Amino acid sequence: MVAIVGRANVGKSTLFNRLLRGRRSLVEGRPGVTRDRVVAPAQLEGHALLLVDTGGLDPEAEQGLPAAIQRQIRRVLEDTAVILFVVDVRAGLLPLDRQIAEVLRRAAAQVVVVANKADSPQLEADAAEFHALGFPEIIPTSAEHKRGLVDLELAIAERLPETESDPEPAEACPRIAIVGRPNVGKSSLLNRLLGSEEALVSDTPGTTRDATDSRLRLGERELVLIDTGGLRRPGRRAEHLERGSAYMALRAIERADLALLLLDASEGVTDQDAKIARLALDCGRPLVLVLNKWDLVDSASQRAELERQLERKLGFVREAVVLRVSARTGQGSQRVLPVALELMDQVCRSATTAQINRALQEALDRNPPPRGGRRPVRFYYATQTSERPFTVLLFTNDPGLVPRHYRKYLESFFRSYFGLRSAPLRLRLRARGRRQLGATPPEEPDVRTQDATLGRMPGTEREGSDT
Repeated sequence: MVAIVGRANVGKSTLFNRLLRGRRSLVEGRPGVTRDRVVAPAQLEGHALLLVDTGGLDPEAEQGLPAAIQRQIRRVLEDTAVILFVVDVRAGLLPLDRQIAEVLRRAAAQVVVVANKADSPQLEADAAEFHALGFPEIIPTSAEHKRGLVDLELAIAERLPETESDPEPAEACPRIAIVGRPNVGKSSLLNRLLGSEEALVSDTPGTTRDATDSRLRLGERELVLIDTGGLRRPGRRAEHLERGSAYMALRAIERADLALLLLDASEGVTDQDAKIARLALDCGRPLVLVLNKWDLVDSASQRAELERQLERKLGFVREAVVLRVSARTGQGSQRVLPVALELMDQVCRSATTAQINRALQEALDRNPPPRGGRRPVRFYYATQTSERPFTVLLFTNDPGLVPRHYRKYLESFFRSYFGLRSAPLRLRLRARGRRQLGATPPEEPDVRTQDATLGRMPGTEREGSDT
Protein backbone atom coordinates (compact mmCIF):
# COMPACT_ATOMS: atom_id res chain seq x y z
CA MET A 1 0.00 0.00 0.00
CA VAL A 2 1.22 3.50 -0.86
CA ALA A 3 -0.17 6.41 1.18
CA ILE A 4 -0.19 10.08 0.14
CA VAL A 5 0.06 12.38 3.18
CA GLY A 6 0.83 16.00 3.93
CA ARG A 7 -0.77 19.13 5.28
CA ALA A 8 -3.96 20.48 3.75
CA ASN A 9 -4.03 22.00 0.25
CA VAL A 10 -0.63 20.83 -1.00
CA GLY A 11 -2.12 18.90 -3.95
CA LYS A 12 -2.45 15.38 -2.52
CA SER A 13 -5.72 14.60 -4.28
CA THR A 14 -4.49 15.99 -7.59
CA LEU A 15 -1.41 13.75 -7.32
CA PHE A 16 -3.63 10.79 -6.37
CA ASN A 17 -5.77 11.29 -9.48
CA ARG A 18 -2.68 11.67 -11.70
CA LEU A 19 -1.14 8.42 -10.46
CA LEU A 20 -4.45 6.64 -11.02
CA ARG A 21 -4.84 8.26 -14.44
CA GLY A 22 -8.44 9.02 -13.53
CA ARG A 23 -10.60 11.12 -11.21
CA ARG A 24 -11.40 9.38 -7.92
CA SER A 25 -10.77 12.17 -5.40
CA LEU A 26 -12.48 15.53 -5.26
CA VAL A 27 -10.17 18.46 -6.00
CA GLU A 28 -10.80 22.10 -5.14
CA GLY A 29 -8.51 25.05 -4.48
CA ARG A 30 -9.18 25.31 -0.75
CA PRO A 31 -7.99 23.33 2.27
CA GLY A 32 -9.95 20.53 3.90
CA VAL A 33 -11.72 19.12 0.84
CA THR A 34 -10.56 15.52 1.40
CA ARG A 35 -11.70 14.03 4.71
CA ASP A 36 -12.09 10.26 4.47
CA ARG A 37 -9.18 8.27 3.08
CA VAL A 38 -9.80 7.19 -0.52
CA VAL A 39 -8.36 3.83 -1.61
CA ALA A 40 -8.00 2.66 -5.20
CA PRO A 41 -6.01 -0.08 -7.00
CA ALA A 42 -3.24 1.18 -9.27
CA GLN A 43 -0.53 -0.12 -11.60
CA LEU A 44 2.88 1.57 -11.41
CA GLU A 45 5.90 0.28 -13.34
CA GLY A 46 4.44 -3.23 -13.49
CA HIS A 47 3.53 -3.32 -9.79
CA ALA A 48 -0.06 -3.72 -8.61
CA LEU A 49 -0.70 -1.73 -5.45
CA LEU A 50 -3.31 0.09 -3.41
CA LEU A 51 -3.01 3.88 -3.50
CA VAL A 52 -4.46 5.85 -0.57
CA ASP A 53 -5.38 9.54 -0.55
CA THR A 54 -5.76 11.11 2.91
CA GLY A 55 -7.02 14.32 4.47
CA GLY A 56 -4.74 17.10 5.61
CA LEU A 57 -2.44 15.92 8.41
CA ASP A 58 -2.33 18.12 11.51
CA PRO A 59 -0.58 16.42 14.44
CA GLU A 60 -1.93 18.99 16.93
CA ALA A 61 -5.64 18.36 16.23
CA GLU A 62 -7.20 17.06 19.45
CA GLN A 63 -10.98 16.98 19.05
CA GLY A 64 -13.88 17.00 16.65
CA LEU A 65 -13.69 16.11 12.97
CA PRO A 66 -10.02 17.20 12.54
CA ALA A 67 -8.97 14.80 15.31
CA ALA A 68 -10.96 11.97 13.70
CA ILE A 69 -9.17 12.65 10.41
CA GLN A 70 -5.79 12.39 12.19
CA ARG A 71 -6.70 9.07 13.82
CA GLN A 72 -7.70 7.69 10.43
CA ILE A 73 -4.44 8.83 8.83
CA ARG A 74 -2.37 7.24 11.60
CA ARG A 75 -4.12 3.91 11.04
CA VAL A 76 -3.26 4.16 7.35
CA LEU A 77 0.41 4.80 8.19
CA GLU A 78 0.55 1.59 10.24
CA ASP A 79 -0.25 -0.55 7.19
CA THR A 80 1.53 1.24 4.35
CA ALA A 81 4.80 0.24 2.67
CA VAL A 82 5.65 3.61 1.09
CA ILE A 83 4.66 7.12 2.19
CA LEU A 84 4.53 9.99 -0.29
CA PHE A 85 5.03 13.09 1.87
CA VAL A 86 3.65 15.93 -0.25
CA VAL A 87 4.86 19.50 0.36
CA ASP A 88 4.24 22.78 -1.47
CA VAL A 89 7.32 24.26 -3.17
CA ARG A 90 5.64 27.62 -3.74
CA ALA A 91 4.78 27.98 -0.03
CA GLY A 92 8.21 26.78 1.08
CA LEU A 93 9.14 24.80 4.18
CA LEU A 94 6.60 25.53 6.94
CA PRO A 95 6.62 24.60 10.64
CA LEU A 96 3.69 22.22 10.07
CA ASP A 97 5.78 20.34 7.48
CA ARG A 98 8.45 19.83 10.13
CA GLN A 99 5.86 18.53 12.61
CA ILE A 100 4.52 16.06 10.05
CA ALA A 101 8.08 14.93 9.26
CA GLU A 102 8.56 14.07 12.96
CA VAL A 103 5.43 11.87 12.83
CA LEU A 104 6.54 10.14 9.62
CA ARG A 105 10.02 9.40 10.97
CA ARG A 106 8.39 7.13 13.56
CA ALA A 107 6.59 5.12 10.85
CA ALA A 108 8.06 1.85 9.60
CA ALA A 109 7.41 2.74 5.94
CA GLN A 110 9.89 4.35 3.57
CA VAL A 111 9.24 8.05 2.93
CA VAL A 112 9.58 9.91 -0.37
CA VAL A 113 9.21 13.70 -0.21
CA VAL A 114 7.15 14.96 -3.16
CA ALA A 115 7.89 18.65 -3.70
CA ASN A 116 4.66 19.48 -5.52
CA LYS A 117 3.68 22.59 -7.49
CA ALA A 118 7.19 22.81 -9.02
CA ASP A 119 5.78 24.26 -12.22
CA SER A 120 9.06 25.72 -13.54
CA PRO A 121 12.83 24.99 -13.47
CA GLN A 122 13.30 27.72 -10.84
CA LEU A 123 10.70 26.13 -8.55
CA GLU A 124 12.32 22.72 -9.10
CA ALA A 125 15.56 24.20 -7.81
CA ASP A 126 13.75 25.63 -4.78
CA ALA A 127 12.77 22.06 -3.81
CA ALA A 128 16.27 21.60 -2.35
CA GLU A 129 15.06 23.48 0.73
CA PHE A 130 13.13 20.39 1.80
CA HIS A 131 16.32 18.37 2.37
CA ALA A 132 16.19 20.01 5.80
CA LEU A 133 13.41 17.55 6.68
CA GLY A 134 16.04 14.79 6.81
CA PHE A 135 14.64 12.38 4.20
CA PRO A 136 17.07 11.09 1.55
CA GLU A 137 15.03 11.69 -1.61
CA ILE A 138 13.21 14.82 -2.76
CA ILE A 139 11.34 14.59 -6.07
CA PRO A 140 10.14 17.89 -7.59
CA THR A 141 6.78 17.43 -9.32
CA SER A 142 3.80 19.32 -10.62
CA ALA A 143 0.75 17.07 -10.38
CA GLU A 144 -1.38 19.70 -12.10
CA HIS A 145 0.96 19.95 -15.11
CA LYS A 146 2.21 16.32 -15.09
CA ARG A 147 5.85 17.23 -14.41
CA GLY A 148 8.13 14.74 -12.62
CA LEU A 149 5.56 11.93 -12.44
CA VAL A 150 7.79 9.38 -14.21
CA ASP A 151 10.59 9.91 -11.67
CA LEU A 152 8.07 9.60 -8.85
CA GLU A 153 6.61 6.34 -10.17
CA LEU A 154 10.11 4.84 -10.50
CA ALA A 155 10.92 5.88 -6.92
CA ILE A 156 7.72 4.22 -5.65
CA ALA A 157 8.43 0.99 -7.59
CA GLU A 158 11.98 0.80 -6.18
CA ARG A 159 10.66 0.91 -2.61
CA LEU A 160 7.84 -1.62 -2.88
CA PRO A 161 8.62 -4.87 -1.02
CA GLU A 162 9.63 -7.68 -3.38
CA THR A 163 7.65 -10.21 -1.37
CA GLU A 164 4.42 -8.23 -1.36
CA SER A 165 1.76 -10.10 -3.29
CA ASP A 166 -0.35 -8.20 -5.75
CA PRO A 167 -3.73 -7.26 -4.30
CA GLU A 168 -6.75 -8.90 -5.82
CA PRO A 169 -8.33 -6.41 -8.23
CA ALA A 170 -11.37 -4.72 -6.70
CA GLU A 171 -13.24 -5.41 -9.94
CA ALA A 172 -13.11 -9.16 -9.12
CA CYS A 173 -15.03 -8.68 -5.85
CA PRO A 174 -18.74 -7.95 -5.44
CA ARG A 175 -19.17 -4.20 -4.91
CA ILE A 176 -21.92 -2.79 -2.68
CA ALA A 177 -22.61 0.96 -2.64
CA ILE A 178 -24.14 2.56 0.46
CA VAL A 179 -26.26 5.48 -0.77
CA GLY A 180 -28.86 7.87 0.57
CA ARG A 181 -29.62 11.40 1.63
CA PRO A 182 -27.17 13.32 3.85
CA ASN A 183 -27.00 12.34 7.51
CA VAL A 184 -29.04 9.13 7.31
CA GLY A 185 -26.18 7.07 8.83
CA LYS A 186 -24.29 5.72 5.81
CA SER A 187 -20.82 6.04 7.36
CA SER A 188 -22.08 4.76 10.72
CA LEU A 189 -23.45 1.66 9.01
CA LEU A 190 -20.17 1.15 7.14
CA ASN A 191 -18.21 1.29 10.39
CA ARG A 192 -20.67 -1.15 11.99
CA LEU A 193 -20.30 -3.60 9.10
CA LEU A 194 -16.51 -3.34 9.11
CA GLY A 195 -16.25 -3.54 12.89
CA SER A 196 -13.93 -0.52 13.02
CA GLU A 197 -13.95 3.26 12.60
CA GLU A 198 -12.96 3.35 8.94
CA ALA A 199 -15.28 6.19 7.90
CA LEU A 200 -15.57 9.60 9.52
CA VAL A 201 -18.85 10.13 11.38
CA SER A 202 -20.33 13.48 12.40
CA ASP A 203 -23.78 14.90 13.06
CA THR A 204 -23.03 17.56 10.44
CA PRO A 205 -24.58 16.67 7.06
CA GLY A 206 -22.04 16.37 4.26
CA THR A 207 -19.18 14.94 6.34
CA THR A 208 -18.50 12.30 3.67
CA ARG A 209 -17.53 13.82 0.32
CA ASP A 210 -15.53 11.29 -1.69
CA ALA A 211 -16.76 7.80 -2.49
CA THR A 212 -14.50 5.55 -0.41
CA ASP A 213 -13.88 1.82 -0.89
CA SER A 214 -13.35 -0.61 1.99
CA ARG A 215 -12.56 -4.32 1.60
CA LEU A 216 -14.22 -6.90 3.82
CA ARG A 217 -14.20 -10.69 4.00
CA LEU A 218 -17.48 -12.38 4.83
CA GLY A 219 -16.96 -16.12 5.22
CA GLU A 220 -15.27 -17.30 2.02
CA ARG A 221 -16.21 -14.21 0.03
CA GLU A 222 -14.35 -10.91 -0.26
CA LEU A 223 -16.34 -7.82 -1.13
CA VAL A 224 -15.92 -4.07 -1.44
CA LEU A 225 -18.17 -1.62 0.42
CA ILE A 226 -18.43 1.86 -1.11
CA ASP A 227 -19.38 4.71 1.23
CA THR A 228 -20.77 7.75 -0.59
CA GLY A 229 -21.63 11.35 0.10
CA GLY A 230 -25.26 12.28 0.71
CA LEU A 231 -27.37 13.04 -2.35
CA ARG A 232 -29.42 16.20 -1.98
CA ARG A 233 -31.89 17.55 -4.49
CA PRO A 234 -29.96 19.29 -7.33
CA GLY A 235 -31.43 22.68 -6.40
CA ARG A 236 -29.96 22.42 -2.89
CA ARG A 237 -26.40 21.62 -4.00
CA ALA A 238 -25.22 25.15 -3.43
CA GLU A 239 -21.49 24.58 -3.71
CA HIS A 240 -19.33 23.27 -6.52
CA LEU A 241 -17.82 20.86 -3.97
CA GLU A 242 -21.21 19.37 -3.12
CA ARG A 243 -22.00 18.91 -6.81
CA GLY A 244 -18.70 17.09 -7.20
CA SER A 245 -19.53 14.87 -4.23
CA ALA A 246 -22.90 14.01 -5.83
CA TYR A 247 -21.10 13.11 -9.06
CA MET A 248 -18.80 10.76 -7.13
CA ALA A 249 -21.84 9.11 -5.52
CA LEU A 250 -23.43 8.55 -8.93
CA ARG A 251 -20.19 7.05 -10.22
CA ALA A 252 -20.14 4.74 -7.17
CA ILE A 253 -23.62 3.44 -8.02
CA GLU A 254 -22.55 2.77 -11.61
CA ARG A 255 -19.52 0.71 -10.58
CA ALA A 256 -21.39 -1.19 -7.85
CA ASP A 257 -23.18 -4.52 -8.22
CA LEU A 258 -25.86 -3.65 -5.66
CA ALA A 259 -27.00 -0.57 -3.76
CA LEU A 260 -27.96 -0.33 -0.10
CA LEU A 261 -30.38 2.61 0.07
CA LEU A 262 -30.39 3.96 3.62
CA LEU A 263 -33.62 5.58 4.81
CA ASP A 264 -34.02 7.52 8.04
CA ALA A 265 -36.79 5.68 9.87
CA SER A 266 -37.15 8.53 12.34
CA GLU A 267 -37.97 10.99 9.54
CA GLY A 268 -39.89 8.71 7.19
CA VAL A 269 -39.58 8.15 3.44
CA THR A 270 -39.06 11.32 1.39
CA ASP A 271 -39.37 12.20 -2.29
CA GLN A 272 -35.57 12.38 -2.49
CA ASP A 273 -35.34 8.79 -1.22
CA ALA A 274 -37.61 7.76 -4.10
CA LYS A 275 -35.45 9.63 -6.62
CA ILE A 276 -32.28 7.91 -5.38
CA ALA A 277 -34.02 4.52 -5.58
CA ARG A 278 -35.11 5.28 -9.14
CA LEU A 279 -31.57 6.34 -9.99
CA ALA A 280 -30.15 3.01 -8.78
CA LEU A 281 -32.75 1.05 -10.76
CA ASP A 282 -32.08 3.14 -13.85
CA CYS A 283 -28.41 2.17 -13.49
CA GLY A 284 -29.54 -1.47 -13.51
CA ARG A 285 -28.65 -2.19 -9.88
CA PRO A 286 -30.70 -4.27 -7.40
CA LEU A 287 -31.70 -2.47 -4.23
CA VAL A 288 -31.88 -3.31 -0.55
CA LEU A 289 -33.95 -0.75 1.37
CA VAL A 290 -32.38 -0.26 4.80
CA LEU A 291 -34.53 1.54 7.36
CA ASN A 292 -31.83 2.92 9.67
CA LYS A 293 -32.38 4.43 13.14
CA TRP A 294 -35.06 1.82 13.80
CA ASP A 295 -34.31 2.14 17.51
CA LEU A 296 -35.97 5.58 17.37
CA VAL A 297 -39.25 4.12 16.07
CA ASP A 298 -41.02 3.28 19.31
CA SER A 299 -44.72 3.19 18.48
CA ALA A 300 -47.01 1.02 16.41
CA SER A 301 -48.46 4.10 14.69
CA GLN A 302 -44.97 5.15 13.50
CA ARG A 303 -44.29 1.69 12.13
CA ALA A 304 -47.64 1.61 10.34
CA GLU A 305 -47.00 5.04 8.83
CA LEU A 306 -43.57 3.91 7.59
CA GLU A 307 -45.15 0.92 5.88
CA ARG A 308 -47.66 3.21 4.15
CA GLN A 309 -44.85 5.53 3.01
CA LEU A 310 -42.83 2.61 1.64
CA GLU A 311 -45.81 1.45 -0.39
CA ARG A 312 -46.77 4.93 -1.58
CA LYS A 313 -43.34 6.36 -2.45
CA LEU A 314 -41.24 3.26 -3.16
CA GLY A 315 -43.89 0.93 -4.55
CA PHE A 316 -42.11 0.92 -7.91
CA VAL A 317 -39.36 -1.20 -6.30
CA ARG A 318 -41.08 -4.50 -7.04
CA GLU A 319 -41.05 -7.05 -4.20
CA ALA A 320 -38.65 -4.81 -2.30
CA VAL A 321 -36.20 -6.30 0.18
CA VAL A 322 -36.51 -4.20 3.35
CA LEU A 323 -34.28 -4.40 6.43
CA ARG A 324 -34.79 -2.59 9.72
CA VAL A 325 -31.54 -1.74 11.48
CA SER A 326 -29.82 0.63 13.86
CA ALA A 327 -26.24 1.41 12.93
CA ARG A 328 -25.82 3.09 16.33
CA THR A 329 -26.81 0.08 18.45
CA GLY A 330 -26.05 -2.69 15.93
CA GLN A 331 -29.66 -3.91 15.88
CA GLY A 332 -30.26 -5.95 12.71
CA SER A 333 -26.94 -4.96 11.13
CA GLN A 334 -25.63 -8.55 11.06
CA ARG A 335 -28.25 -9.41 8.40
CA VAL A 336 -27.35 -6.62 5.95
CA LEU A 337 -24.46 -8.19 4.05
CA PRO A 338 -25.78 -11.79 3.91
CA VAL A 339 -29.12 -10.52 2.58
CA ALA A 340 -27.37 -8.25 0.06
CA LEU A 341 -25.15 -11.05 -1.27
CA GLU A 342 -28.07 -13.46 -1.47
CA LEU A 343 -30.09 -10.93 -3.47
CA MET A 344 -27.12 -10.22 -5.75
CA ASP A 345 -26.65 -13.89 -6.51
CA GLN A 346 -30.36 -14.30 -7.13
CA VAL A 347 -30.92 -11.45 -9.58
CA CYS A 348 -27.55 -11.29 -11.38
CA ARG A 349 -28.12 -14.59 -13.12
CA SER A 350 -28.21 -15.99 -16.63
CA ALA A 351 -30.98 -18.06 -18.20
CA THR A 352 -30.72 -20.19 -21.32
CA THR A 353 -32.69 -19.27 -24.41
CA ALA A 354 -34.75 -22.44 -23.87
CA GLN A 355 -35.67 -21.32 -20.35
CA ILE A 356 -36.63 -17.86 -21.55
CA ASN A 357 -38.83 -19.31 -24.30
CA ARG A 358 -40.51 -21.73 -21.92
CA ALA A 359 -41.35 -18.78 -19.69
CA LEU A 360 -42.68 -16.82 -22.68
CA GLN A 361 -44.82 -19.74 -23.84
CA GLU A 362 -46.24 -20.19 -20.35
CA ALA A 363 -47.04 -16.47 -20.14
CA LEU A 364 -48.82 -16.59 -23.52
CA ASP A 365 -50.76 -19.71 -22.56
CA ARG A 366 -51.86 -18.21 -19.27
CA ASN A 367 -52.85 -14.84 -20.72
CA PRO A 368 -52.89 -14.64 -24.54
CA PRO A 369 -52.11 -11.26 -26.11
CA PRO A 370 -55.20 -9.17 -26.84
CA ARG A 371 -56.67 -9.33 -30.34
CA GLY A 372 -57.79 -6.16 -31.99
CA GLY A 373 -56.96 -3.67 -34.68
CA ARG A 374 -55.99 -4.53 -38.21
CA ARG A 375 -53.89 -7.62 -37.33
CA PRO A 376 -53.13 -9.72 -34.25
CA VAL A 377 -49.89 -9.48 -32.31
CA ARG A 378 -47.58 -12.50 -32.52
CA PHE A 379 -44.53 -13.38 -30.42
CA TYR A 380 -41.95 -15.58 -32.14
CA TYR A 381 -39.14 -16.20 -29.63
CA ALA A 382 -37.16 -14.54 -26.82
CA THR A 383 -33.65 -14.49 -25.42
CA GLN A 384 -31.74 -12.95 -22.51
CA THR A 385 -29.30 -10.26 -23.65
CA SER A 386 -27.89 -9.08 -20.30
CA GLU A 387 -27.52 -10.27 -16.70
CA ARG A 388 -27.12 -6.88 -15.02
CA PRO A 389 -29.86 -5.90 -15.24
CA PHE A 390 -31.82 -8.97 -16.29
CA THR A 391 -32.84 -8.09 -19.86
CA VAL A 392 -35.20 -10.06 -22.10
CA LEU A 393 -35.47 -9.41 -25.84
CA LEU A 394 -38.79 -10.48 -27.38
CA PHE A 395 -39.23 -10.83 -31.13
CA THR A 396 -42.69 -9.96 -32.39
CA ASN A 397 -44.34 -9.12 -35.69
CA ASP A 398 -44.81 -5.46 -34.64
CA PRO A 399 -43.86 -3.90 -31.27
CA GLY A 400 -46.46 -1.20 -31.82
CA LEU A 401 -49.24 -3.77 -31.58
CA VAL A 402 -48.34 -4.76 -28.01
CA PRO A 403 -50.39 -2.67 -25.55
CA ARG A 404 -48.68 -1.14 -22.55
CA HIS A 405 -50.72 -3.19 -20.09
CA TYR A 406 -49.64 -6.43 -21.79
CA ARG A 407 -46.00 -5.43 -21.69
CA LYS A 408 -46.47 -4.81 -18.00
CA TYR A 409 -48.00 -8.28 -17.62
CA LEU A 410 -45.04 -9.90 -19.41
CA GLU A 411 -42.56 -7.99 -17.28
CA SER A 412 -44.36 -9.07 -14.10
CA PHE A 413 -44.52 -12.68 -15.29
CA PHE A 414 -40.78 -12.86 -16.10
CA ARG A 415 -39.96 -11.24 -12.75
CA SER A 416 -42.02 -13.84 -10.88
CA TYR A 417 -40.87 -16.78 -13.03
CA PHE A 418 -37.16 -16.09 -12.45
CA GLY A 419 -37.48 -14.83 -8.85
CA LEU A 420 -36.23 -11.29 -9.48
CA ARG A 421 -36.94 -9.38 -6.26
CA SER A 422 -36.10 -5.75 -5.56
CA ALA A 423 -34.28 -5.43 -8.87
CA PRO A 424 -34.79 -3.88 -12.30
CA LEU A 425 -35.88 -5.94 -15.27
CA ARG A 426 -35.69 -4.65 -18.83
CA LEU A 427 -38.10 -5.94 -21.43
CA ARG A 428 -37.34 -5.09 -25.05
CA LEU A 429 -39.43 -5.73 -28.12
CA ARG A 430 -38.00 -6.12 -31.61
CA ALA A 431 -39.80 -6.49 -34.92
CA ARG A 432 -39.04 -9.61 -36.99
CA GLY A 433 -40.42 -11.63 -39.82
CA ARG A 434 -42.55 -14.64 -38.93
CA ARG A 435 -40.78 -17.43 -37.02
CA GLN A 436 -42.02 -20.23 -34.80
CA LEU A 437 -41.63 -19.81 -31.04
CA GLY A 438 -38.52 -21.67 -29.89
CA ALA A 439 -36.80 -21.66 -33.27
CA THR A 440 -33.12 -20.74 -33.48
CA PRO A 441 -32.75 -16.96 -33.90
CA PRO A 442 -31.24 -15.81 -37.22
CA GLU A 443 -27.75 -14.35 -37.19
CA GLU A 444 -28.64 -10.81 -38.27
CA PRO A 445 -31.98 -9.70 -36.82
CA ASP A 446 -33.79 -6.58 -37.83
CA VAL A 447 -32.59 -3.55 -35.85
CA ARG A 448 -35.97 -1.89 -35.25
CA THR A 449 -36.38 -2.16 -31.46
CA GLN A 450 -38.83 -0.75 -28.99
CA ASP A 451 -38.22 -0.92 -25.22
CA ALA A 452 -41.01 -1.54 -22.79
CA THR A 453 -40.67 1.23 -20.23
CA LEU A 454 -42.85 0.00 -17.40
CA GLY A 455 -43.75 1.53 -14.09
CA ARG A 456 -41.50 4.60 -14.45
CA MET A 457 -42.06 7.88 -12.73
CA PRO A 458 -43.20 10.80 -14.94
CA GLY A 459 -40.42 12.45 -16.87
CA THR A 460 -37.97 9.53 -16.58
CA GLU A 461 -38.78 7.62 -19.77
CA ARG A 462 -35.84 6.78 -21.97
CA GLU A 463 -34.63 3.95 -24.15
CA GLY A 464 -33.64 0.80 -22.26
CA SER A 465 -35.26 1.99 -19.03
CA ASP A 466 -35.57 -0.15 -15.90
CA THR A 467 -38.68 -1.35 -14.23
